Amino acid sequence: MEEFDLKKLMSDMQGGKNMPEKDNKMKKKNGVSGKNNGQQRNGSNSGQNAERKYVGAPYNFVPFTKKLYTYKDRTPAAHNSVEENLISGEIDYEMTAQTSVFIDDGTKEHHFYKNRDGKYSIPGSSVRGLIRNNVQILGFSGFDDDIDDYALMYRNVAGGAERKRYATILGNRLLPVGNGKSISILKEVQAGYIAKTETGYRIYKTCVDSIKKEYGKMNYYIIPERKMGEEYLKFLSCGEKGKYPYDFFVLNGKYKTQHLLDKKFVKQVRNGKVHYIGIRNRDYKPFYDTVSYKIQDLKNVSAVGKPGEYEKNGTVISTGAMNEKKAVYIIPEIDQKKQPVDIPPKDIEAFKIDIEKRKNTLKQFGGREFFDLPKEGEIKPVFYVELNGRLYFGFTPRLRLFYDHTIKEGLSENQKKKEIDYAKAMFGYSNEQSSYKSRISFSDAVIVQECQEKTGRKLILAEPKPTSYLDYLKQDERNVSTYNSDNFELRGVKQYWLHNQEPKVETLDPRKEKVASTLCPLPAGTKFRGKIRFHNLTEDELGLLLWAVRLEKNSWMNIGKAKAYGYGNISVAVTDAKKIDMEEAYLSTNMLSLSPFKKIDTDALILFYKKFISEKLQLGSVEKSPRIQGFLTMRDSEQIPAETTIRYMSIDKREYQNRQRPLPEIREVVCKKQ
Repeated sequence: MEEFDLKKLMSDMQGGKNMPEKDNKMKKKNGVSGKNNGQQRNGSNSGQNAERKYVGAPYNFVPFTKKLYTYKDRTPAAHNSVEENLISGEIDYEMTAQTSVFIDDGTKEHHFYKNRDGKYSIPGSSVRGLIRNNVQILGFSGFDDDIDDYALMYRNVAGGAERKRYATILGNRLLPVGNGKSISILKEVQAGYIAKTETGYRIYKTCVDSIKKEYGKMNYYIIPERKMGEEYLKFLSCGEKGKYPYDFFVLNGKYKTQHLLDKKFVKQVRNGKVHYIGIRNRDYKPFYDTVSYKIQDLKNVSAVGKPGEYEKNGTVISTGAMNEKKAVYIIPEIDQKKQPVDIPPKDIEAFKIDIEKRKNTLKQFGGREFFDLPKEGEIKPVFYVELNGRLYFGFTPRLRLFYDHTIKEGLSENQKKKEIDYAKAMFGYSNEQSSYKSRISFSDAVIVQECQEKTGRKLILAEPKPTSYLDYLKQDERNVSTYNSDNFELRGVKQYWLHNQEPKVETLDPRKEKVASTLCPLPAGTKFRGKIRFHNLTEDELGLLLWAVRLEKNSWMNIGKAKAYGYGNISVAVTDAKKIDMEEAYLSTNMLSLSPFKKIDTDALILFYKKFISEKLQLGSVEKSPRIQGFLTMRDSEQIPAETTIRYMSIDKREYQNRQRPLPEIREVVCKKQ
């Protein structure tokens, strides 16, 4: 076993680890079948009101192409060649903001981005990303390089397609405790300590294997806050005579618990279930700390104090505040003689990606630090499950689980091809075998005439997450597909809907201030001008590039932050397109030409590309391809859906939690009566 100074790390935990609320700038596995677990789709409950039946989002998905165009019979042009059949030149374009637009400058004040000359601008990198995405879709290119390949994580406590599977992996059981009552036990969940070593991360086991035979692998203790509160009220009623057994959680009238211990928990019955409601402690922060404790009847902690005060030592952990969540956990001390559990590197990487994507959400639960992996020289209490060769870990007993399959397993074999397509050939690529430099460059799009930023406002910029399988995965009418399902398929390329207006300014709930972002946008009507330079493009490549920049008549695009709320809708016009006249520039015997350019017929080149790709892929008409139709429909400013049909589902109204239907198709949203 690797030598590791666990005693020193444990001693470093002394004094407590309060977590400040801050932001630091389809196979059978695991003993559970991956084939949907028998989950069937049910119709909407007739008792639900109209609001609860709403299923929608400010985004949708353009299908991946089934016919991928690749450079099988040709190679991308060399960068250092000068050939008459290749085209070099530049495109001038003008962007007009149709709604307020915001490009964050990355400062704490969150002003609109400015270039080196101090002028408001849209960075060339942002424009490049927008146009490249358009080229991928219109050019029937693949998206394999644009999708991260890792296992997503999920938690299904109350419902969803994975509810039964989740409960099975955690070993969720109801055990009778007498008088017709029962308690919920997670028989597969263990507690230990996670630390970063020279070779990676590992979990160290505790001196207790199980607190009681009937509890399975459960080796940690639960102390309900209601129990601590009842004891504290008794203590106060006695005139504070004697000793309060849980005085570790009370210091000078302040509480470390999620609820106030001097206020009685009130019993309520809702939908036949008993709930105990306490008064929330507004100063609460999740924490862990070394303690000593006393055990009664094998499974009950009857007292908690400072280290050395009672006969047993360990760690108390109190997790992120949630509605009605009112318990703390005691984890016994480490047993260094037991073989530790090494965490696979792929799981560590997946965990890091997951927490990075959730960093804004975690602000409301006390911040990212509590839920993150330990730093070098740090050790943290952790909960984990070892089941049929699979390891899951997290910082609460009802932890997030890894899905069986990684995201890219949902791509078709066609999309996984490593061959060169339009996006790679025009914008460049790099992989382990080879690399190729881009033949297109983008300048910043600079504001045409000066204007003032609008007054800053705060918005919660909810980010669509791939874990929403009813949105991101193809679904059939009977069974729900998740990332645990055999042969699940990704739905396509995510695109945001256009909006005619931005959201009304509303007072933000103070509880959500921590997760809100500040926007200082420029108003609708603001114009930007930029330039695109290209080198050694073929006629079809240039036609595709021009189409990707201009799209169709009445087309808009969206760029920048808060696209989901209607910000960043822009129209783009090609104001000039010209190519270098090779004869004028290089072959003429006359004097050096200072302007060897010839105007490009934009319409003719776009038409050339459409005909070229239609013949190559035997499409009949490129515009009739479902992929292209869906994309251009979402970019059509004359087919913008009603705001009520492209908003986020409400968590407060439980629309998201209660949904049973997948996200509607693009045509369904557009054709819906407005």
